[in-house]
Amino acid sequence: MFLQVQISAWLLSTLYVIYVLLVVSSIFVVVSENRNAAKSNAWILALIFLPVLGLILYLLFGQSLRDKRMLSQQNREKLLTHAEDGLVEADVETLSENNRQLISLCNKLGTAHFYSGNEVQMYTEGHKKFDDLIADLRSAQKFIHIQYFIFRDDTLGRRIRDELVAAVERGVAVRLLYDDMGCFTVNRRFFENMKKRGVEVCSFMPIFKFRPSWRLNYRNHRKIVIIDGEVGYIGGMNIANRYVDGDKDLSWRDTHVRIVGPAVRGLQTSFAIDWSYEGNELLSDKQYYPEEQGVGDKGVQIVLSGPMGEWDSVAMMCEKVVSMAHDYVYIQTPYFLPTDSLVYALQVASLSGVDVRIMIPNRTDWVVMRWGSFSYISQMLSAGIKIYLYQPGMLHAKTIVADDEMVSVGSANFDFRSFEHNFETNAIIYGADMALQVKEDFMNDAQHCVLIDNLDEWRRRPFLQKVCESIVRLVSPVL
Repeated sequence: MFLQVQISAWLLSTLYVIYVLLVVSSIFVVVSENRNAAKSNAWILALIFLPVLGLILYLLFGQSLRDKRMLSQQNREKLLTHAEDGLVEADVETLSENNRQLISLCNKLGTAHFYSGNEVQMYTEGHKKFDDLIADLRSAQKFIHIQYFIFRDDTLGRRIRDELVAAVERGVAVRLLYDDMGCFTVNRRFFENMKKRGVEVCSFMPIFKFRPSWRLNYRNHRKIVIIDGEVGYIGGMNIANRYVDGDKDLSWRDTHVRIVGPAVRGLQTSFAIDWSYEGNELLSDKQYYPEEQGVGDKGVQIVLSGPMGEWDSVAMMCEKVVSMAHDYVYIQTPYFLPTDSLVYALQVASLSGVDVRIMIPNRTDWVVMRWGSFSYISQMLSAGIKIYLYQPGMLHAKTIVADDEMVSVGSANFDFRSFEHNFETNAIIYGADMALQVKEDFMNDAQHCVLIDNLDEWRRRPFLQKVCESIVRLVSPVL
């Protein structure tokens, strides 16, 4: 009995020492990574004051992937060589100095090539977008590459599934990539059924497939489609009924674009990188990058961002757009949890006389994110920024429009998760007509919003709401 007690005490002491060493080493790693100070402090506090749970959360969600690469240098050069083969160098001298600087920035951040001669169509409601997508899927002759964060097994999901299977039956190569966490609630038989019928199906970062770069926190949030290398889709709409018919009592308002022309190569490059990362073949053959002639007059850049790589590309793009705006910058986002540098950039722009307006939903699909977004409103109002709370339902659009010159639309929200944790893809579209269309869409949506522009009135919101906002704000860097 005495021996058993001694062994138990020794075992407990050993486990305690191991735990302390793990916590200390984790704190050392957090500090040595030199990340965002708020995020580092949040993780250090969690590790110290949440015994066991803090360590588990850090191992699952907190470790950085900045020293990792999705492609080897050799494969990257091979892919980019084919992606840019035959492209004519675009003349950007006709663009404004601001746009030329933005093009240069995005190109250096992630080799985001500037593609001229594109035709771009904007969608602000799901029916039209998915009707056109299905028509394009039916016209595919060579290949379909389709990638979504969420692909539901519902009426819309089954319509898209049937079109993909029909394409395979007529000889089209179909590859589907979905995020494993985004589709966690979808019965795997839904995807297995497609696989049995000839669709090449792959999940991104499977939750239960452990490997050196496995992290539960880093998800693929992209929503893109490439058809024959000629037609592409990018934006905020997932494949789910709610983007067409709403969700219970919550309607969904989103933005997506259809691109025809050379810029589809940028979408194909994005898909090829993700597809290869999951152990599949590198889709670098010339058949995936047809030499498209200019069919329109829009200049487009496809900006990729993610937790791997040197730069937070989308965050830096947003900061550049805000800081260079002369007249106005209007932002729509479902979640507004900006980094400190973006908070300052927005404040500086407004205080300098730029008309800064931010539209967020009054009701969200996740109340925690609503509190987090609301915690930043006082800082915005103090600098003269107008805040619009969208009333009809869930505003899921992710757009930025500035100075009647450029538009950004894609999968990235204006928050920490999209800037630092998720794999995202945004399209930057240059030109006055598209900017004016998105500006008009913003103004139309503003008619269905409550305008918040009085700081004193905002400060009189309920005390309990302020407490919830402050708590979520404290942990927002790691949400």
